[in-house]
Amino acid sequence: MHPDRSRTTTTAYSEPTGTNDDRMPATVAQAEAAWLVAITKGDEEQRHLMLPDCVIVHGPVGNIHDRERFLGYNASMGPTVEAETSEVTCRERGGRAGVTCFPKMRIRRLPDLPPFLVQAVATRVWFSTDEGWRLGHMQLSRRQPSV
Repeated sequence: MHPDRSRTTTTAYSEPTGTNDDRMPATVAQAEAAWLVAITKGDEEQRHLMLPDCVIVHGPVGNIHDRERFLGYNASMGPTVEAETSEVTCRERGGRAGVTCFPKMRIRRLPDLPPFLVQAVATRVWFSTDEGWRLGHMQLSRRQPSV
């Protein structure tokens, strides 16, 4: 495929990348799929896929957080027990890839209640490194569905 063309990412990555797995995703599709697994596993799995200087812009007021502050904030919302994306579009060029998608996550805020549905729009910028693709920037706009 010509590197200047957009493509829709549909490949699933069934083997999660984690802290006990030194492999990094070899393709952007694998990185995206690994990200969905990582957000259901916790901070360490997410951190493994992120560059140390990753910046995340999120929230209704546009919080700008570094990797550690975002992971702490995200953990305070409760564990994500399920995640999926739709309408995934990827543009890859020169060792960088921009991915836009609509994530849907189920977050367990309280142990005795069913997981809460959170929808979002996300843009993730992945960078090709010697180890594989790693997340360098994410813009995430979450919204709770209307009651």
